[in-house]
Amino acid sequence: MRAIDVHVHPSTRGLDTHACNYFRRDLSEVPQTADGFADAYLQHDVTALLIGWHPSTVTEGAHNSNEHAMELVTNYPKAFCGVLASLDIHSTDLPGVARYAEELVRNPKVVGFKFHPPDQRFYPSDKRFYDIWEVLQAGGKPAMFHIGFTVLGANTPGGSGIGLDYGRPIHLDTVAKDFPGMKILAAHPGWPWVEETVGVVTHKKNVHVDTSGYLAEQLPELFQKAIGTRLQDKALFGTDFPYVDLAKALVSFDRMNFKDTVKEKLLLANARNLFGLPAE
Repeated sequence: MRAIDVHVHPSTRGLDTHACNYFRRDLSEVPQTADGFADAYLQHDVTALLIGWHPSTVTEGAHNSNEHAMELVTNYPKAFCGVLASLDIHSTDLPGVARYAEELVRNPKVVGFKFHPPDQRFYPSDKRFYDIWEVLQAGGKPAMFHIGFTVLGANTPGGSGIGLDYGRPIHLDTVAKDFPGMKILAAHPGWPWVEETVGVVTHKKNVHVDTSGYLAEQLPELFQKAIGTRLQDKALFGTDFPYVDLAKALVSFDRMNFKDTVKEKLLLANARNLFGLPAE
């Protein structure tokens, strides 16, 4: 196996054309059938974790969901190795959300959870959600949180109501402090707060970070240096597919001047360790 991509949005549903335009992604190159989506990973000998969250900016067509992501994992087990489930953080019944999280924790197809604070409009450190974090900590399955800039609502009036402050990395520092047994994965380098990201991931043993949203050579210099050295055991390869092309991401990563031992950690070992994935 060449790599584990820990940050993948199913291209079969919830495709954000605005995000594609931002990344200059040609829609004709994005596989929108299940077979085409799976083949995009199989042909590169890469397996992916699929995100069940659906962006608020996409209102037309069938919505992405935990069930859809699980169906893809069931039908294409060699291409997709697990689901990062989504939760309705704005439900009026948060105890019910916590119970649903308990059900998902017991599901073998669910290897973790994914939250997008800017789009879902919440602060991870808000104590209203602590009962949910208790469930995730007890269940031992990692929680991924989007941090930093988001292409959702970018260059629109008022950012389409999406606030970047929800994605400040420092909010994860509070969660990691209050839930030391909770496995936290920060999604993206967290620009424009890259120093904050590196500081939190360095300081909190239970916080990790992925490389998604960038080709490797585009990663902020400070972040590149950190994941090649002191954070080499805590950084995981991710693309943000379909917005970042998998083939280009792999080629870009190969060009980086990382030691082979570091590359193996970033591409495979760290994901296996964090998510409890089998060696093959």
